Amino acid sequence: SVRGNENESDHNELIMEPSLYKTYATIEFEPGFIIHLLEDEEAQSITIFVGDDEFAGKSLKVVQAMLRKVNHDVMGSGLHWEIYLDNDATNQLICLREAQEENISPWFSSGNKHDAKTLTVIPAAENIDLARFLESL
Repeated sequence: SVRGNENESDHNELIMEPSLYKTYATIEFEPGFIIHLLEDEEAQSITIFVGDDEFAGKSLKVVQAMLRKVNHDVMGSGLHWEIYLDNDATNQLICLREAQEENISPWFSSGNKHDAKTLTVIPAAENIDLARFLESL
């Protein structure tokens, strides 16, 4: 299903309603700005797929804001996590700090269009229950 986007000057643009499943979700924040979230219970991680490089940096900021909000409001600031980003140059995941230092595109700089990007969120503390965290979203 679709819904109108009241934040856009063109009120005729439609965005998809969020699709939520037990371990998977798709959210369109604005036309073309779609992220897919996939939970891996065994690895205690959440992987976020960004369909368009144009929104990679914005997606990272949105996910970080969501994590901080849930951590503060629901987890009593007890949630700690690591963020890893897809590096096109090496085809591997690298930590957020390293990606920032190296200004990895498309996360921290504008670059050419590429395939979908991924970022992975892994709780840093062993005592964090990912299921409880996801239920709180």
